[in-house]
Amino acid sequence: MLSEQEKNNIQIVWYGLDAILKDKSESGIDTNFAIDFIQHNPWAGDTIVHLKEMLQMNFGYKPVRWVSDGDIMAYHGYYTAPNPLGEHPLLCTDVWRIENGKVQEHWDALMPLPDEQLQNAIAGAGDGEKEVSDDIRKKNKASIKRFLDHVLNRGRLVEIDSLVSTDYIYHNEMDGELRGKEVLKDHIVSKMGGRMHHDNKLLLASGDLVMAHSHYFGEKERVVFDWFRMDDGKIAEHWSVEQAIEPWENVANDHPHF
Repeated sequence: MLSEQEKNNIQIVWYGLDAILKDKSESGIDTNFAIDFIQHNPWAGDTIVHLKEMLQMNFGYKPVRWVSDGDIMAYHGYYTAPNPLGEHPLLCTDVWRIENGKVQEHWDALMPLPDEQLQNAIAGAGDGEKEVSDDIRKKNKASIKRFLDHVLNRGRLVEIDSLVSTDYIYHNEMDGELRGKEVLKDHIVSKMGGRMHHDNKLLLASGDLVMAHSHYFGEKERVVFDWFRMDDGKIAEHWSVEQAIEPWENVANDHPHF
């Protein structure tokens, strides 16, 4: 189950986001964010100064599912439109590291999507605050680590049967619910050449959810946040949010994406 720190970290993030996007409160930002805040969004600068600039923006946030693991909290959801990237809502994953009771660091990926596609991409279950044992959390994280390393990186598709549920659902923004192990196998083989080479940077697990933050290579180099709902140790549902790696000449900080 979640520790008290992990529960508190969830609330710190909600209070901080409310301060920026709902309450428009500079003092709320001071309370919930570190002065030397570290930003990995490629278009945003470091420090609390940039966060205070966001007080002038008028869009909202809608988290759908979230995890809290150690000193890091992450959510999967969307930002309303209009927003700084245009007239479509932004499918998102945002990751927040908390230190000494304040948000110290942030990573994210954003995908502008029309409303219907957005609903496809966020549909489904998953509860990161569901009470599960620490042993189950560890096993769920280990299962995803093996899936990423053995199935995606090494192309060992035979392991899908032991790691993925028969009732597997991938929530695709274009096509809605894609069901069954064969859908996953076909995607890896037909569309990705049998493997999906990547470097996993972070795994978080709580409740029945696991989130993976990875750097994917190939023709379309990108940052990807994969979300998995686990059932009896196997992947039952799967979501993803991806964003192209921004060229260095366009970034606003020294450590974009990772």
